[in-house]
Amino acid sequence: MNRTRSTLIACLLLTLVNVGTGHATENKTNSAAAEKYGAIERQFENGFRALLVPNSTAEQTAVTLVYFSGSLADPQGRSGLAHLLEHLLFSAPTTQGKHALVSEMARRNIAYNGNTNFDRTIYHTAFSSDQPTLNWLLEQEALRMHKLTITEADIARELPVVLREKELGDSNHQQKLAQQVLPAVTRFAPYGRPPIGNEAELRGIAIDDVRAFYRTHYRPGNALLIITGRFDVAATWKQLETHFGGIKSSKIGPPPTFQAASGGESSDSQRSFRGDGDVASVSLFYPLQHSFDAKHVAAMGLLSGLLAGSPASRLHESLVSAGQAASVSAMPLLLRNASAFEVAALPLTADSEALEQLQNTLAVQVQSLGDIPFTEQELERAKNLVRNEALHVQSQAAAFGYRLAEFASIGDWRLWFESIDATQEMSLPEIQQIAKTVFQQSTPVAQLMSNHHAAGFTAEKVSVVEHAATGASLPASAPTYPPEAASPASNDATAAALDAQMERFTIHESLAVALWPKPIPTGRVQGLWNLRMGTAESMFGKRILADVTGSLLAHGSNTLDRQQWFDRLVALDAHLSMTPADDRLSIRFDLPAKSLPEFLGILIDVLRNPAWPEQGFTEVRNRLQVAYQSQGAKPQVVAEEALTAFTNQYPIGDIRREPGIVEALAALERIELTDVKAFHADYYGTNGELILSGEFDVKATRRQLESLLGSWHSKQAYQRPPVPYAALAPGQHFIAVPEGAHGIYTAQLRRPLQADDTDAMALALVNFVLGEDVLQSRLGQRLRQQEGISYGVASKMSASAFEPRATLTINATYAPSLRQQLSKAVHEELALLVKNGLTEAELNSAKDNWRHRNDLSKLDHDKLFAKLNLLLRLRRDMQYYAELNTRVEALTLAQVNEAIARHVNPDELLEIFVDAEIGAAANASNEAVRGEPVEP
Repeated sequence: MNRTRSTLIACLLLTLVNVGTGHATENKTNSAAAEKYGAIERQFENGFRALLVPNSTAEQTAVTLVYFSGSLADPQGRSGLAHLLEHLLFSAPTTQGKHALVSEMARRNIAYNGNTNFDRTIYHTAFSSDQPTLNWLLEQEALRMHKLTITEADIARELPVVLREKELGDSNHQQKLAQQVLPAVTRFAPYGRPPIGNEAELRGIAIDDVRAFYRTHYRPGNALLIITGRFDVAATWKQLETHFGGIKSSKIGPPPTFQAASGGESSDSQRSFRGDGDVASVSLFYPLQHSFDAKHVAAMGLLSGLLAGSPASRLHESLVSAGQAASVSAMPLLLRNASAFEVAALPLTADSEALEQLQNTLAVQVQSLGDIPFTEQELERAKNLVRNEALHVQSQAAAFGYRLAEFASIGDWRLWFESIDATQEMSLPEIQQIAKTVFQQSTPVAQLMSNHHAAGFTAEKVSVVEHAATGASLPASAPTYPPEAASPASNDATAAALDAQMERFTIHESLAVALWPKPIPTGRVQGLWNLRMGTAESMFGKRILADVTGSLLAHGSNTLDRQQWFDRLVALDAHLSMTPADDRLSIRFDLPAKSLPEFLGILIDVLRNPAWPEQGFTEVRNRLQVAYQSQGAKPQVVAEEALTAFTNQYPIGDIRREPGIVEALAALERIELTDVKAFHADYYGTNGELILSGEFDVKATRRQLESLLGSWHSKQAYQRPPVPYAALAPGQHFIAVPEGAHGIYTAQLRRPLQADDTDAMALALVNFVLGEDVLQSRLGQRLRQQEGISYGVASKMSASAFEPRATLTINATYAPSLRQQLSKAVHEELALLVKNGLTEAELNSAKDNWRHRNDLSKLDHDKLFAKLNLLLRLRRDMQYYAELNTRVEALTLAQVNEAIARHVNPDELLEIFVDAEIGAAANASNEAVRGEPVEP
């Protein structure tokens, strides 16, 4: 179930490295690894290996299973087989009742995914720590390792889904071009065959091919199972022995291996590749010596930081600060059979001349790295970046397990730990020599992506087919808040216990604060601060100005310049993001508990006393301009803009309206630094919500916050912009984009319902049945499983907690040739829903899903954080969720089906289709698609 990414490299190389054959332990328990890294590895008699890395302070458990076979193991003429089998394992009916495994995982609130690379296939899951859930999951993984039954019907069902996924990748021109670059730079021809395969060979895959691949590669001796986070080690070993220890080891020999090409470069090798895509960019790929010792991996990580890891990094100073690029990046690409190092930059303009000029400048800058010595300060900064990133990964069970799986696939999971150690031991002469070797003794392969339609592209709306409305009118688009609830089994006790753990207070009656010292010591603190500003009237025309202001805060304060601010965050091991969003600045952070007092001091200093450097202002404007331009012809972005145009009654400039690309660029062009300073002076202050959770001194933290924020007031008062119910005209809208192998479908129904209305809660249950589950829901079964129309289809029911405004949204990808088939299927499924309602079994299943996803005692930190943030806005306590859940539990089948009859009408559906095969003739309402609001 690969996800489409901006480039092939990003899709295939998710972390620092992607890697292959497993490390065989000589003893059943590797005590040395357990002692040094806190890990325990065991190999069973059948060859199966398990790696346990327990963390008693973690809130999650993650299970990551890696098979050391990827698309390089596909038989000749059967490309895409490994990836197809990955899909089949997710829909495998290993559970009681023959339900798809993913449906059972979703019901248990287990996050899941998988992906197939050249060298391995990974299945990864994460959930709020719970030993019974872990036990169940281990049993399921063992069953699909050796007891999967695959039929021709399974292949017939899943093959169209894979073809739809392939269309998504084919629409990504940068990804397609990178597929040509990779074998050229690595000199390894098999990397030219994409893991997803080609259509002709996919259609030629037979049942015997799939079964043979499964028998050969899905076996105990070709896998490593990694468990990270909080769990009972002894109990888990027993479960592993029970479920995996008895699986018979296959007598089939090891999977085929490939050897990297040897010898010098041929004189006719292509060294430059060009293409058109969504994002203009210049990349240089330098071939690396194929070596996977810890020192080599450490050096690649350090070079990433030295080149592009901080505001003082070499490429940032020479290109971004000098106004020659919007942003830069550098990363190693380490595969099992070959390696490369990529340096990249985003140009300020996308024409061919600008790309070539940037390519030359980038090449000169990289070439000079071998001659211009790094400083001790630069090296120390890069070492700190690597160290902090490693600590951050280890604090997150899911990311940690995935990282170890990636390193296991190049040879040994220990390599990740060892490379971190080697990083700290690297000397200045060593890294300087490696830079000289990498960047001066090899010729890079260039990848230049143009984006000619970035600034001038206008989508064409070619037809509107109005339906006769037969029910109530529909409300307007706006940010919404889903109805949320707690488990009835522990309603009062859990809600009361959570409330008792927290200290809640306000500063100036405008900043709601919740301090939540967790009962389990974690040694860390997480924070979420939504700093809100203005009113609907005072923020009119200031959406982009607020974005620029929030982005420029990262450039330091009056006492700390940008680099000093960056270095202090690194020294504190603080991970911080500040993201402007409509009328707020969303601030998230995660850091060691001991760093909290100093961190709060410097964060609030930056918020209150920004530096406002002229150069920083130029950088922010350049980056935002490139970001907006790069979105121009993406079907998803075009669909989102169209949805805004057809559903939002607010005029251009209103803070409740998502700005279109054209209007955003126009507003950005008008903004000056003086505007930013004035906006900050008028709108920033103690408005919003602030949540801290983890291990800290509540009394001391409250005193510090009150002291630092007590005198900070905004001149403009904050008031949440009201978003009342508004009518929505139904109909079909077809929008053409220049090119793309897939289309985007989005549809909405709107109703005047608030989150705590009985009908809104009923429709939330209905959504579990309609489209919440990609495989087992009605829409998923029809569009993905039965007819293969869509790779990704989902529905979402959201309702505001503040006013009566609810939205049912359906999203799907599709092949343009299946456009009308998609619409017909959606309408028919909604009509059947209205005609027949839910069954008693469906309602019970929906309630079961609700319980698993809203039990306060089992929700992970992020979900509880989101709930608490809404409570702060509502000035409510956790009992709010308990009360909602009690009401959901009491809903009867009759009530739910009556709610469907009242509020679901296929004839009132607004549908938007965006693809490249829609006719080219635009009509007069074309302007609405790119900016002008449509009156309902």
